[in-house]
Amino acid sequence: MAFDRTPSPQLESETAEALRAVMDRAVRRGNHTDELHDILRRVSAEAREKGIQAEQLLIIMKELWYSLPELRRVADNDLQVALLQELISRCIDRYYAD
Repeated sequence: MAFDRTPSPQLESETAEALRAVMDRAVRRGNHTDELHDILRRVSAEAREKGIQAEQLLIIMKELWYSLPELRRVADNDLQVALLQELISRCIDRYYAD
């Protein structure tokens, strides 16, 4: 059985950058705001449109999250974990909402 090397669908770069910016602001503030709802609506719609499964989307989001330079500046690891958990939870809710 051959390994499938077909690249997985990805979010558009503009969508990924908008999501990264929202994540970065959340880390700086220490909480998510209503802007997270709007970007997750956009991200979820695009993911469904492109055939990106929920599990793949979560991997994409975690990769974006862990690439944030601001995470290295935040000493409160519990806050980072709480923000990421809320992000993932809200993403799953939004993905399956429509």
